[in-house]
Amino acid sequence: MKQIILLHLLIIIILTGCSNLFVSSLNQKMVASIKIGVAPGEIQIQTEETDGINEGDESDNGGNSKDGKNKDEKNKDIKKKPRWDDNALKTLTFKIAVHKNKIIAADNNFKRLQIFDDDGSLELIIGSINTKESKEKKSYKEVNFNFNVIGSFAMDNDNNIYVQNRLVTKSSTGDSDFLPSYIIVFNKNGELQYTMGKTGTQDIPFFYIEKLFIDSEERFFVLSRSFNSWELIRFNNKKREKYEDFSKLNFVETENNSTYKGAIENIEIFESGNGVIISVAYYNDVRFKYRKLYEYSLDKSEIVREITNIDDPKNVLFNIVDDKILYFWNIEGKETKFILFNMSGNIINNIKIDFDRNNIFSKIIHNESGTIYSYHVNDDRLKIYSWK
Repeated sequence: MKQIILLHLLIIIILTGCSNLFVSSLNQKMVASIKIGVAPGEIQIQTEETDGINEGDESDNGGNSKDGKNKDEKNKDIKKKPRWDDNALKTLTFKIAVHKNKIIAADNNFKRLQIFDDDGSLELIIGSINTKESKEKKSYKEVNFNFNVIGSFAMDNDNNIYVQNRLVTKSSTGDSDFLPSYIIVFNKNGELQYTMGKTGTQDIPFFYIEKLFIDSEERFFVLSRSFNSWELIRFNNKKREKYEDFSKLNFVETENNSTYKGAIENIEIFESGNGVIISVAYYNDVRFKYRKLYEYSLDKSEIVREITNIDDPKNVLFNIVDDKILYFWNIEGKETKFILFNMSGNIINNIKIDFDRNNIFSKIIHNESGTIYSYHVNDDRLKIYSWK
């Protein structure tokens, strides 16, 4: 009888272990395919270009082609074409976000923000508009606005758009992320509503903005970071109602006569807007020891509990869904895996996404409800996929 009980316990242990190791694959669905280019409804992506003269051109010994032109003249006549390979992407001047059934695309080459519906059809452009071309009748709306550098952006349930506008001047030097910026708010028609800084008015600008967020109560959050200093501001109808300076928190732990110092590496905001998850990496000198997650109450302005402890440095906090499921992602080789934890710190699922790695650029993002998306640059298009 004891042997049967032990056998049953062994089977349960094996099945439990296998459930933690089992990884289910999400299915992809292409949401939109946007052409790479300069026209409205397209996104310009800077790439390296091919050389001037084509390899098939014939020339005489003096370097002149059969039409009598020398190489320099021939180069001027040939239109350079983008080169698509692993090293072709020069600078990352575009950014994509998804909000419900809207795709938001920032294009800093043309200083414009474009809003598409969920099939990739252009609905709205906010930015520098060619007034001569804008007189033509179009299926989308254009609003003229002079952005400096578009940073983070978000959209609320009324399709109001919140945009970080970084102020870069001719005398600006160094990392543009740390230049002053303001939040500019447009309504769903692209009409300017107001501009706000750290106090809710325009008197004090923001600096490095990590992310913008809108909670279920339509309150607006700005999460800022400067080196190891993090701060969070919550606004309600333009009024600043909450400010948190997380640099006041001291993350130090002692174990076996060794002292580990912790540094905040990420903060995710609850959908309810009443708290955040703080991810802290602990180090012994410069050696990673472990990562801990804490729940921080904005009502109490304090850490209310430790959620879990993770030893693997490759598992990094990605998102929190429905205020109860923590997504950690692990990019290893050609695989992108997600481990899902509940708020008790227990693993409840393992998932992965498999996409074509033969892209010039790929990025994984999520929308406000936690749905995972990815967008990829390849050939002459930018393709956006949902994963469910």
